[in-house]
This record gives sequence, C-alpha cells and structure tokens, in this order.
Amino acid sequence: MQPAIRKLKILEAIVDSYIGTGEPVGSKTLCDGLDFNVSSATIRNDMSELSELGLLTQPHTSSGRVPTNLGYRIYVDKLMSVKPVSPKEQGAIKASLLLHSDAPEHLLSEAAQILSDITRYAAVVTSPPADRAYVKRIKFVQTGNHTAMAVLITSTGMVRTRLFRCDFVVNDEVLSLFDNALNDKLQGTMLVDVTPAFIQSAAISLGELSMIVPNALIAIHDAAKDAATTNIALEGQSKLLFLPEFSFESARQTVDFLNRTNDITKLLNEGDEPTRVLIGEETKIPELSEASVIISKYNVSDVCSGAIAVIGPTRMNYSKTIANTEYLADTVGTMLSGILNG
Repeated sequence: MQPAIRKLKILEAIVDSYIGTGEPVGSKTLCDGLDFNVSSATIRNDMSELSELGLLTQPHTSSGRVPTNLGYRIYVDKLMSVKPVSPKEQGAIKASLLLHSDAPEHLLSEAAQILSDITRYAAVVTSPPADRAYVKRIKFVQTGNHTAMAVLITSTGMVRTRLFRCDFVVNDEVLSLFDNALNDKLQGTMLVDVTPAFIQSAAISLGELSMIVPNALIAIHDAAKDAATTNIALEGQSKLLFLPEFSFESARQTVDFLNRTNDITKLLNEGDEPTRVLIGEETKIPELSEASVIISKYNVSDVCSGAIAVIGPTRMNYSKTIANTEYLADTVGTMLSGILNG
C-alpha cells in the first residue's frame, strides 16, 4: 500500500473512532481496528506526519490524537461515504411530515423538529423566499357585527391574517363585495409591491367603494408586509447547551446566533451547492467557530426555494447527518410542490 493512501486510511480510522467514542485515538486502538497489516511504529510515524500537516492534534502529551477542523474537512471531502437513509427511517419521516402537510408553515416546522430529534442537534428550515411571492387569494371572514378578518394567501402557501373594524354592520353581502373588488385589484401582485402607495392607489381606483374599504386595505397591507419576510423554523437549540463538545459559553453564543433570524437566513441562503458542509471557522461567523453546519437546499417545482440545516459540534456523524438532511430537503421540496400546485 502506498504511504499516502495508508495515511489517509489512518486519518479515516481516527476520525471514525473519535466520532464514535469521543476519546482520543492511540496507535494501539488503530492497530486493532485497521483492516490492513501495519506495525505500531509505522502508525505512530504516520500519526506524527498527519499532525505536522495540521490534520490531527494531541490534546494531552500522554493521550492519543483527535482530528482538527482541517482533518474533518479532508474526511468529509475525500474519505467518508454518505449512506442512504434506510427504508424504515424514510417511512417514519414521511409519515410524520404527512401529518403536518396541511400548510407549508406546519410542514417546515415539523421538518425542523424531525431533524433535531434525529441528530440531537439544532435544526433550522427557511421558508420559500418572499421576494418572489405574490398574492394568490384574499378571503374575508366575519368575526363580529362590526369586525372582520382579512386572510391573505400567498403563492408560496403562506397564510397571514389581520383583523379590521368597520363603521357599518358587516354581513355576507359586504364581505362578498370586498372579496370580488379586492381580489380583482390584488391577485397576482408581488408582496413587495403592496406598499402604502399601492394601497392608496387601489383605494382611489375603486371609486365609490373607496369609502368603505380603507380598513380592509390597511389590514391587507399589514398582512402582506408580514408575509414578505422570510421565516425560519428553529428547533433544538437548547440541546446545544448540554453537549460535552461545547463549553457553556460557546454553546450560549451559538444559540444567540441562531436566534438572529436575518443572520441565520443569510448563512443558509448563501452558495449554489445542493449541500454544503461548513466546519468551524469556515462559517466566517465567530459564534460558530466551534460548530459545524450542514445545509441542504430544497426545490419547489424545480426552483430552489429554501434550505434545511443542522448546527452541531465539529465532532458529529457527518455521513448520517448529511444523509438525513438531504433526505428531508428532498421530501419537503416534493411535499411543498404538491401543496402549492395542488
């Protein structure tokens, strides 16, 4: 066996062992576990060379070696293989998602919960981007003699509601009038275009109806403004506080970052790759310097529409976590396509 290939196999064995046990790996442990014959002296020399290359480090003088972030990077890029999610696990995931497939928001939230439960790390799912969403339908529901609720449904399946008050008695005839007039004006309008100026212009164009629809239009504007922001489903962040790989301060900083919606959304939406694995400082985010992030994009009707991610320690089962993240991304994309096109 060529020395370079042998060193890579030794690196792979060390990473696999450390991921599985959390204990530094010594030459004796490697000798017992390798599937090829090599002396302890050769293994010790190879481990020293791997350390000099920055792929391994020795936590204590008398202990074995553990992988560095660079060692994990070589492992993920060149050594490990991603094993597919088993049919049994696929069935369980699909069954859980189907129970929450009545609305996109429920589906995305359940996907985050499932991924967090499987990995025991934090999981994040972003909603389809609002900058491409438009008003699909507006409905009105009576809630009182003088009150009603505007229900805004977007092209991405998001639903936003706002209550409004009228100076006159609300009845089915009034709501039907609102429904026909306002859907005629707003259906197909991009959410980002539903501005105060647009609402004012729409009111003027309604002629005599403009006297009775201002509050309904204001409710629609507020609902559209809310729907125009990208939402995230975040689950399992508290689990990071109890992982031995993180110091309490590091875990706290990671959780603080995850609660910054704009920052986590930006991280997940970067890049064009279907799946990205960011290890430690590769995130370029100080709060995640001791963490790894696995991000898989999902497509809705063949268009990249959001991302699913796992945030955990650098010592994680990359193969299994990548497989679960990719499978959930594919399944969520398929189900969302069915919801939005159904």
